Amino acid sequence: MELRNDRELQHTREQLMRVERLYNNAATETNGDEEFREIEMESLKRFINQLKEEIARYEARRTVRR
Repeated sequence: MELRNDRELQHTREQLMRVERLYNNAATETNGDEEFREIEMESLKRFINQLKEEIARYEARRTVRR
């Protein structure tokens, strides 16, 4: 996905904050299946990294245009 404008950038930042909260909650969770939690955390971490990359690419393009 490629961010096209500042509105999408803001939405992506908000989504990143929500996913980071989910990741932190999963990291502190002590109940349930440990293997499932590890898989969940790996998936959330990949998604967090993807969102950060999208934000960085958009900001780099915006800086170049100025």
